[in-house]
Amino acid sequence: MKSELFPKGCGISFIPLLGAFLLLAVCLLPSSAIAAMEDGAQSASITEGMPVYNPPVKDAEMRRREGGDTGTVSRGLSRGLSRGLSRGLSRGLSRGLSRGLSRGLSRGLSRGLSRGLSRGLSRGLSRGLSRGLSRGLSRGLSRGLSRGLSRGLSRGLSRGLSRGLSRGLSRGLSRGLSRGLSRGLSRGLSRGLSRGETQELGQVTDELAQVTEGKISEEQELAQVTDDEISEDEAHESKDETHEADEDHDPGQAHGGGGTPSLMAPLASLQTGHTTKSQPVLRWYISGPCTDKIEFTLNEYGVTEPVLEMHIPGPDKEGVYEIDLAKHNVTLKPDVEYEWYIVIVPLPDERSADFLGSATIKYVKPSDELSARLANVTTDKLYYEYAKEGYWYDAIETLSRLIDESPEDKTLRSHRVALLDQVKLGKVVDYDRKQL
Repeated sequence: MKSELFPKGCGISFIPLLGAFLLLAVCLLPSSAIAAMEDGAQSASITEGMPVYNPPVKDAEMRRREGGDTGTVSRGLSRGLSRGLSRGLSRGLSRGLSRGLSRGLSRGLSRGLSRGLSRGLSRGLSRGLSRGLSRGLSRGLSRGLSRGLSRGLSRGLSRGLSRGLSRGLSRGLSRGLSRGLSRGLSRGLSRGLSRGETQELGQVTDELAQVTEGKISEEQELAQVTDDEISEDEAHESKDETHEADEDHDPGQAHGGGGTPSLMAPLASLQTGHTTKSQPVLRWYISGPCTDKIEFTLNEYGVTEPVLEMHIPGPDKEGVYEIDLAKHNVTLKPDVEYEWYIVIVPLPDERSADFLGSATIKYVKPSDELSARLANVTTDKLYYEYAKEGYWYDAIETLSRLIDESPEDKTLRSHRVALLDQVKLGKVVDYDRKQL
């Protein structure tokens, strides 16, 4: 007896499921291996005495974006795999549902219409012919005879009398009037002409010719005036076009005079970073000068209108810069996620060419115990505690403030190198390493 590995009608459906399972397994294995390598590299890079950042939520969604290359290969691989899996699953489900619904509706409608028309025509013709012939003959004969006789007699008498009287009167009157008028006018004209009225007709003709010549001269004068006005309007239009062209080519209005830097990145953690302050300071890095203005936008998650939207001058050199929300009267709500953007717009009419970086932040009030402990920590060690407790923005701002006050202190700068390296900001790390 011959057996089949995949029975007909059910075995083939397992092949796509098996392929999807194998693809998922292949994708998951490299991501876990890369994550282990990253953890090992991070632990090796943190030496004794360096601050250690503990993310508040392990393995959370990556929310930071940079304009340009941050210089971290392993992070790019892991991020690419994770984003590829998440986007592939979401897009596969959405596209599968949309295509399934659209195809189902289109096929259902087309098949329903074709079958309905074919069956309707065939059944309608067959039933219509059979029933029509049988019922039509019987009903037609009986109803035709009775209705024809009764309606013919009544309508014939009534319509004959009414139409005969009305048509006779109307035609008699109309023909009498038309013939009398036409004959009277023709005979009167012929007799008047023959009796010598030709002189008066000649005088009338001369007067009409003089009036016509006067109107023609007036029309010529009006045409000349219209031509002069048109030439003046064209001259004014040419001046306006020249003025508009000069405004369009105004060099002071040109955008994008400076070159775009190779990197612009928020000094933020990969995941949503926490802060103990309702009006924090945001730090960001740019790799070179930028003569354009930079757009800054702060959005509350789930709200359409931005909390803050402004332009800041482009820096004249490479470095780390700040945006103090307190100076703009912006206060964050507790336990609400916000996303902030720094954007260079080289082509205002083509926003897909924007050069941008973004990150997320959340204001999380510290506990009473943590607040008491932080109050007893000296300023030069405060960023250690912030980093250990998962408050990234406070740690990097406190440390950056100390560096601004003592730019020659290599220890402080090496500590910022350690923090930035832990959140995979490789090119920003290179900037600080050059200062050591």
